[in-house]
Amino acid sequence: MKKLSLLLAGALTVGLLGGCGNSFDAAAYAKALLDNSYKNDSTQFVSMKIGTAEEAADLYEQGLDANVDAMVASAGGSISTEQAESFRQVFADIYGGAKYTVGEAEKQDDGSYVVTITYEQMNVFEPAMTAYMEEVNAMVEEWTAAISAGGEMPSDEEMNEQIISKYKDCFVDSLANVTYDEPATATLRIELVDNVWTPNQDDVMNLETVFFDMEDALNAIQ
Repeated sequence: MKKLSLLLAGALTVGLLGGCGNSFDAAAYAKALLDNSYKNDSTQFVSMKIGTAEEAADLYEQGLDANVDAMVASAGGSISTEQAESFRQVFADIYGGAKYTVGEAEKQDDGSYVVTITYEQMNVFEPAMTAYMEEVNAMVEEWTAAISAGGEMPSDEEMNEQIISKYKDCFVDSLANVTYDEPATATLRIELVDNVWTPNQDDVMNLETVFFDMEDALNAIQ
């Protein structure tokens, strides 16, 4: 789960690379990047000439790819193509459910901008992981009881397929009943790096942490 959290943040960082210009609206820029990364909405990304619609789509897909790759790795590389595609949609739905509002940008003495982001943390990972752990324990008890009764142990492939399916189902159920915390604020610094306006990487990773309840999920399974 911790690896997945890092990959999520890493994927978003890739999706936030931008361009420079003489007239710069840091708040609009931040919104364009967040909307493209989370909502798959490239409207402002394209209108601000950060990139083309094709480049925006590629960046968004890279984020989904990172999540699916993490899932494949956690499954020992044995996840089916169909399962991988279904997880792409789950992650797209999670990203799309992020609630945030981009506020004003304040210029700093060093020339960078600090943009205030108001968000409501999405509670989706902790309920999903809690339910998943319960489902896995129930499956293990079922398999153990079957073997004790003279039955055969499912193959590794069969067990893996059942576990992955339960994992996805738990996230689908969690999304169907998702709740959000009260509004809070975070900041995103936009700074010039090699004459390119770029979001601060630490701030990007923090946004990924506060937008979703992944820390609660990690605590739930430890």
